[in-house]
Amino acid sequence: MTMHPSIHHAPHLEETSPVPYLRHGQLIALIHWNRVAGDWKYTTLLAEYAGRDDKHWQVIAHGQPMTLDRAEWAIFN
Repeated sequence: MTMHPSIHHAPHLEETSPVPYLRHGQLIALIHWNRVAGDWKYTTLLAEYAGRDDKHWQVIAHGQPMTLDRAEWAIFN
């Protein structure tokens, strides 16, 4: 049996991000959880993906560009 050395490469930025499969213009669903009077309530948003950075989603929803805090809004399928 022949053993080959492992190949290591620096991952592309998109490979290390939490949601590498997103593409500009793709529709995504986001959810925001909030505690109200001791109960958990949620708000969902269907939006067009426009970009992201470490802290924010950039989306277009209801025809308007929006910036949402990624600590408060999570992607879901």
